[in-house]
Amino acid sequence: MTWLVGLCLLPAAGWGVFLFGTPALIVLAVSIAAAILAELASTLPFGRFTLRDGSAFLTGFIVGLLMPAGAPACVPAAASAFAILVVKQSFGGLGRNWMNPAMGGVVFALLSWPGPMSQWIAPKGGAVQGAVMPPLEALRAAMAGPGAKETTPLAILSSSGFTFSDLDSQVLGWINTHVFSPMGISLPPGTFDVLIGHVAGGIGIVSVPLLMLGAWFLLFRGIIRWHLPVMYLGTFAILAAVFGGLGSGNGWFAGGPGFHLFSGSLVLGAFFVAPDPVTSPMTNKGKCIFGIGLGTLTFFLRFFGSLGDGVAASIVLGNCAAPLLDRWTSRRVTGTQGGAA
Repeated sequence: MTWLVGLCLLPAAGWGVFLFGTPALIVLAVSIAAAILAELASTLPFGRFTLRDGSAFLTGFIVGLLMPAGAPACVPAAASAFAILVVKQSFGGLGRNWMNPAMGGVVFALLSWPGPMSQWIAPKGGAVQGAVMPPLEALRAAMAGPGAKETTPLAILSSSGFTFSDLDSQVLGWINTHVFSPMGISLPPGTFDVLIGHVAGGIGIVSVPLLMLGAWFLLFRGIIRWHLPVMYLGTFAILAAVFGGLGSGNGWFAGGPGFHLFSGSLVLGAFFVAPDPVTSPMTNKGKCIFGIGLGTLTFFLRFFGSLGDGVAASIVLGNCAAPLLDRWTSRRVTGTQGGAA
């Protein structure tokens, strides 16, 4: 299962390497190598070889995908080593860890190196003016400025001076002229770049369509169930749509949920991390409750917090409640067959 999950993440990883070049490839390689070395160092002395299960590779791979391409090599290395040695092996290895190792490593890096975790690289062919920032981070910076008077996230970014690529302008210009203009509407600048992932951001999370392609395969093969990711994304989208505009003074129903679903690590977290069978509830009812909780936590941390985009921290906090949800939602045996001994 772990090898298949890694395979499903390859298209998004390839897109990130294409956009950000050699720095992205170095971060991914260092992250995976550190995870594998940490796994070997913590298992070989005890006569165990556990690399075949793929969990160490997948942990390092996900840590690297969530990193900015400009991060120094020591940051993904430390995050992967922390994920394996502290989160996974110190609790007994695979199947005994209480939180997702990759998310634990990412949260560790966000808390320890907030500066390097924000060293973004402009995508190939992207417009560069001033500091390079992902749209989500730029939106946060613009919320306190005059651009926050607009009603949608992309409009706020445009009013604050954030620029998108020439390709975005050309594609949207043609679509607006030939498709939407007769209807009296138009797509705002940045729609195309955000949709396909032609923006700065984490190496493997900028392209939501490619992540969804891998997620579809996992659902089709039955490796994950729909309950948790659908409830996670649905809860977040509803909260963002209803309450997301309050922080900018735009009132109710002005949060732009589409922008937020295509920004940050929300899709990767919902389909590739949160359903981890070790750290998520086992019952369908528990998965639904878990997804609602994660969506709520991610909304509050993203809109009102400061620790990344809220996904990694939400999953780590949610993992604490997984055993309790299993206890609440599992069927209990109230008697024994054949009577008492």
